[in-house]
Amino acid sequence: MTTIRVTRRPRRPEDADGTPESPAPLPAADDVEPVRLALIDPPAPRTTLDGAWWPRSRSLTQELPGLVEELHRRGIRMTRVAYNPQAWDPAPRRLEADDRVVRLGWFRGIDPQLLNLTGDFTRGRLDLLVVPPEATRAVARQAFTAATDRANKRTPTAILGAVSADRPTVPRPRPAADQDAAEGSAVWDSDGGHLLR
Repeated sequence: MTTIRVTRRPRRPEDADGTPESPAPLPAADDVEPVRLALIDPPAPRTTLDGAWWPRSRSLTQELPGLVEELHRRGIRMTRVAYNPQAWDPAPRRLEADDRVVRLGWFRGIDPQLLNLTGDFTRGRLDLLVVPPEATRAVARQAFTAATDRANKRTPTAILGAVSADRPTVPRPRPAADQDAAEGSAVWDSDGGHLLR
């Protein structure tokens, strides 16, 4: 049996008179972007996925705090996140979010388009399809519909493959060295030469 330990943030320091320091001002409502999240509600016991999430970048450090807070607002207190490192930028093993520390773990065996969340809530585990940040609104809408369908039996990658089959995919940026080699090949091919394959 695995035990998950939640580390809480220390309380705010107090002024000399015993009253807590005033918190930092919140950003204006226009500055806060809503978390793009859909969950099967009420939860279904035998579904492949529990919902879908459409982050704005591939940085868990930037995207997870908002997701953790939104889930907590919906009554889900998660303490651990499992993900595939091929789909995300490098991330720390622990991340401070929603007044606690959330533990992150990566596993190459997890579907690259899946985020697995565990914690102290009724469901115990939450599997979310992750729509790539560069996806179009139409692809995201179809992916959300498929992921929240109680009859769905497809994996996250299969869902995204099916909904984006008719649309060109936006490739992830390549490192500069690969880009230079690709541009050189294109020039060579346009001059009548070809590369050995």
